[in-house]
Amino acid sequence: MAATAGSNVQQKIAEVLEGMTFPAYMNNADNTKISTPVLTDIDSVRQWLEDLRWMTETECMTVLQGKTIQPEDGESLPSPVRNTKEHIKMVRKRAHIITAECAKLFHKLDKERWKKVHSNALRITCTIRSLLHDISAHSPNLDIDVFQQQQVVMEECAQLIKHVESIGEINGEKPQKLPMVHSLTCLGQAFTRLIDKVLAHEVRTIVEGVADSPSAYCIKASITSLVGVAQGEPQMCHLIVKEGGVRALFTICRQDTANFVKSQALRAVATLCSVPEAIAEVEKVDGVGCLTDILCDPLTTEATRTEVAGVLAQITSPMLDHYRHVSGFIENMEDLLRGLIGLCETASSPEVFLLGSAAIANITFLDSMASEFLARYQVARVLITSSVRLKVSSIFIKDQLCTVLANVAMLEQCREDIIQCNGLTVLVGCLHEKPPYNKQTERVACERVQQKAAIALARLCKDVITAGVVKQLKGLQRLVELCRKPKERNYSDSVLVACLATLRKLASVCCANMLSFSRPPSVSWPVSAVLICYYFPGHPP
Repeated sequence: MAATAGSNVQQKIAEVLEGMTFPAYMNNADNTKISTPVLTDIDSVRQWLEDLRWMTETECMTVLQGKTIQPEDGESLPSPVRNTKEHIKMVRKRAHIITAECAKLFHKLDKERWKKVHSNALRITCTIRSLLHDISAHSPNLDIDVFQQQQVVMEECAQLIKHVESIGEINGEKPQKLPMVHSLTCLGQAFTRLIDKVLAHEVRTIVEGVADSPSAYCIKASITSLVGVAQGEPQMCHLIVKEGGVRALFTICRQDTANFVKSQALRAVATLCSVPEAIAEVEKVDGVGCLTDILCDPLTTEATRTEVAGVLAQITSPMLDHYRHVSGFIENMEDLLRGLIGLCETASSPEVFLLGSAAIANITFLDSMASEFLARYQVARVLITSSVRLKVSSIFIKDQLCTVLANVAMLEQCREDIIQCNGLTVLVGCLHEKPPYNKQTERVACERVQQKAAIALARLCKDVITAGVVKQLKGLQRLVELCRKPKERNYSDSVLVACLATLRKLASVCCANMLSFSRPPSVSWPVSAVLICYYFPGHPP
């Protein structure tokens, strides 16, 4: 731009000079015009052009840096939605600090440390007033009931200060702490109600951003804020569900034009379903039917189907305290299982396989019909083949795999599929998992893998041939080791019981067919010897 401006100025000056008439003394003898001198030969002009180039470049850069990049139409994120997540964190953090200060003041009142009561009470009331000021500055359009509750809190603060100011011995008697305890209790209750109302107002802003945003950018940003607020916070999940968050998310999932954000919406649903109110809301909006439609749609991407599996795994998890049957599962069970098995069969990563297999494992606990559908769609063959293809090593994936195999091993068709697909090798390999993991969750998962692998082997070994294969794979040796060495099973009694039951089942099968266990310790011992070695370590078998 600067070079162009300089050249234009030079061209205009040349045109002006060419149109000028020169005096006679500047003409030659033939009275012809002397050739126009080159402008760059003139020192002053050359210096001016050099200065002009730098001046125009600086000016252009200043103008460009001063301009804001205009977003596309409809993609400007509203300020309330953009700042709500940080504001909620700030309010909750400062509310926790105030609550802790109130607890300290209660302790000082209980111990009658009157010298520190006054300063602590003043600090609490000043902190509350500061928080209320910041809340009003951030959200000037608060609901009327929030303003009313603010007035109640301010009145309780004034009442507490009034009681504290009156501290002092009267006629040799100590101050009465009961009125101050009562005043502090009322302040704490009023403050808690106020914080709940403020958080509800902020959550409502986010939910409205999800439901009523005019553009894709705003919807994505609102859902991201929703997940960030709800992650690991049951209280915030309760508020989001109460303000209609689950309903708004499923409304988006049902829109054909919202494919760009369905994965995010489903992940938000899975996050909220850690509380029972969210699962109840899923039932009210026929969420299971919506999930089934998305999962079985051939045009749905793997990422979206994976998020559906995550939601299903969450709402059917037997680990939840509020575990119960969710309406809509029985009616859609076959379609759900078919879609989940297809997801595991074509999984492109272990993470996708984990969520799909976890959902299948949880559904097997819901109803006996699930096992029939799983046998029909050859779930054992699909899971074993996919786990080998993906070379899964995660203990959590093995946990889900062993759960499914143990639950379907009772069916003859599934039993044959497991044996034909080298499922015995997979299960014996799971028995050899070692407990010493870094995290407690991994150690617990390892215990579950050992227990469920032992149960699956017990259900599979109904004939001598299968028992012989387990023996060749050193499965018997590992079962005995798990029984005799508590450290190998992380001192878990459930693993011990499962291994003893499996050994007894193998012994009964072999004895029924006139097959005796070999005596050398390198292979295994009979169940009676195992029991003697476990309960009487010093007694020879």
